[in-house]
Amino acid sequence: MLVRCYKNKFIIIKKLDKIFYTMINPTQLRAFHAVATHGSFSGAAAQVGLTQPAITIQVRNLEKIYGLILFERSGDGAKLTPTGTELFHLTGDMFDIYDRIDGYLAAARDVQTGTIRLAADSPHLATKIITAFHAEFPGVHVTLGLGNAPLVWNDLAEGRADAVIAADAPNDPVNHIVPLRDGRLVVIVGADHPWAAQDQVGIRTLNGQTTVLRERRSNTRRMVDRLTRQYGVALDTRLELDSREAVVEAVAAGLGIGFIFDSEVTPDRRVNAVRLDGVDARNQEVAACLQARRRHNMVRAFMETAAEWAKSAD
Repeated sequence: MLVRCYKNKFIIIKKLDKIFYTMINPTQLRAFHAVATHGSFSGAAAQVGLTQPAITIQVRNLEKIYGLILFERSGDGAKLTPTGTELFHLTGDMFDIYDRIDGYLAAARDVQTGTIRLAADSPHLATKIITAFHAEFPGVHVTLGLGNAPLVWNDLAEGRADAVIAADAPNDPVNHIVPLRDGRLVVIVGADHPWAAQDQVGIRTLNGQTTVLRERRSNTRRMVDRLTRQYGVALDTRLELDSREAVVEAVAAGLGIGFIFDSEVTPDRRVNAVRLDGVDARNQEVAACLQARRRHNMVRAFMETAAEWAKSAD
């Protein structure tokens, strides 16, 4: 340890590996805390908004500075050592205080103007909640990006959206979730299709049917693929589309049958929704924000609006 005098002030400097450090690096602590929370460097990178190599470098530098081993590494996995576990308790307390400060400062502002960035996997539910939000906060500018569920959740994790409305929520404690509604998978057919007058069809009657489907990463497509495998059904897929609106248009044009959740069905004389007999395939649509952002005044106001909408829709 070195003690130096500068302008009549004594400065204590700790020397490690010939490098002088005078303060703890918060970026390194945030990287460490994210890895400890997720148990992996890739998961931490998504939360913090850095690349995986950058997260790795920050953690290694922290270990090097203090001559400690904080993680036992195996591939991308990272298990806390006893020293790392103790540090994790301390960083948890520290970032909880950060969040409380952020929440206090955000709450001190009045939600009258500004912008909130939203992402959703369906315009139908999103526009209903945005309408309710605008009624309460007419001066707030809202941007809405649309995509399939995996893309929407990536937007939230990587900071491109302040809040999202989507199905298939990942089981991740960094997200604050507000349930909105459930939807059941149904078949949609053209108004002149033989099934249009039926209330329901057996799932095995789908075998060989000409079909238009969502893209493979969509929540709807993954559920359809799971059901067809489970019941041994082979669809004659002629077209893959990247939105449910496009699927409805294709079905209305007579290009085949399609699939949608009944919570997303809107009045359209060109198509009919038909239940699948004996099949209860559902998804839950939610509103979500990051736990670290839920006290931000704009985000908090939107999430409260979503929760109130869900209560009124029951």
